[in-house]
Amino acid sequence: MSTSCLLPENIEKITKRDGGPHSLTEFDPKSTALIVIDMQNFYMAKNQLSYCEYAEAIVPNVNRLAMAMRQFGGKVIWVRNVTNPEGFKGWTAHYDRMTDERIAIRKKELAQDGEGFQLWEGLDVRKDDPKVNKIRYSAFIPGASNIEKVLGEHGIHTLVFCGVATNVCVESSARDAMMMNYHTLVVEDACAAGTIAGHEAALNALYLNFGDVQMTDQVLEALSENAEKNNAAAAE
Repeated sequence: MSTSCLLPENIEKITKRDGGPHSLTEFDPKSTALIVIDMQNFYMAKNQLSYCEYAEAIVPNVNRLAMAMRQFGGKVIWVRNVTNPEGFKGWTAHYDRMTDERIAIRKKELAQDGEGFQLWEGLDVRKDDPKVNKIRYSAFIPGASNIEKVLGEHGIHTLVFCGVATNVCVESSARDAMMMNYHTLVVEDACAAGTIAGHEAALNALYLNFGDVQMTDQVLEALSENAEKNNAAAAE
């Protein structure tokens, strides 16, 4: 297992507050989903505008989590950033800061028929996995996506987040999800950011106030243990 970036003083604080270092260890397969944020060419391909050099390294862990979540009986939901007229019109505070050249690239690459919009080819994406498009950093800001509808249709209220960028769209979505009363967990070594410092700062902030933060192996072990408990209960 990789070494966690969670600070010892933060782990001590959470342990005192919550009675243990991790608050989310029990999972119900019918109400749990892996939420994969923005694992698209625009952020993962070296020739793209917003390339994140650390993103490709997390693909194996994302795939491991996706496989385990399906086997467990949960959902895997792929969230994709998209540009469209509605997004540009409604988020001028964001787009007014950009140069015309940068906006033109985003309009081309993150349109639904753009190369940048497509999910990275190395990901284990299944046809029946729900896909959600969002027009802002957070998928949970009203009007940004239909993710609440998708989650409601499947009865999901426990969310396991991974993807890019840790300190932008992952963090924004996870914060808002927790504020909307979803149980929230961010998988540390299945997220990536443009800098190590930004990645680590975001995870520590999330851990202190907005949900649990665990490593991939911890989540996989918990899913496996929960599956065994569910199977034993069903056999009784």
